[in-house]
Amino acid sequence: MTVSRISFVLVMRGVVIAAVATLALVPIRNALAGGSFERIVGVGANGASASVKLAQSGPGSEASLQGPAVAVPRGGYVRLYPFIGGLPAIPGRYYPATRVICLYWHEPASNCARIGVDGARLLVPVAKLPLRHKQPTAPVAVRYRSRLLRYADGNIFAAIELALERPSISYSSPPVDAVSLSVSWRGSNVRQRPRRLFLTPRGVFASHRLFALSRGPWCYLAANLPGASASLIEATGRICR
Repeated sequence: MTVSRISFVLVMRGVVIAAVATLALVPIRNALAGGSFERIVGVGANGASASVKLAQSGPGSEASLQGPAVAVPRGGYVRLYPFIGGLPAIPGRYYPATRVICLYWHEPASNCARIGVDGARLLVPVAKLPLRHKQPTAPVAVRYRSRLLRYADGNIFAAIELALERPSISYSSPPVDAVSLSVSWRGSNVRQRPRRLFLTPRGVFASHRLFALSRGPWCYLAANLPGASASLIEATGRICR
């Protein structure tokens, strides 16, 4: 199906947003409850990143990221992670050379539009990052105690991917209230990605490294975790209120 504008699917669930793959795509201007993009994090080569804050309306808002539909460009790109609140929404790519933005949940890249002058101006900090050329490395399955978490396919996938794309700090043991997950990956850097990690209120912990992330992804995952312990349920109410 051809669409004339960048599209995404978001459904509000409690205080966070869950991706529902079975819903039809809708234009940005007709987004479901959950609100507009509040900021965009761009990640270039070698973990270099930049964040752009979006206005609620006008040339500095997500409206400037609309444009006529085009084919997926060739050349280098920057990986994009739009945020609504503390949770990443539909990720994608930005090709600065052709001013094309593509937002989509799963590879291969799709749903592309050529943005105008306002959109290009808004994304200048992202466009200055070193460009990527290989396929992104993203989760394709997340399990908790061997149980597949189907609801993780979307926002949680994007959150884990984003965390592990950026620099980390040394950390001796998983932070309190960490949730142990098994993750399967697909992409150009699969061998360097951990198959077991911990999602925590502070980020992703793996191999004695902590990759910073806002608490939103942990809150969403913990609130929907099957068989969650009483202590985890209590922590969710305390941390995520």
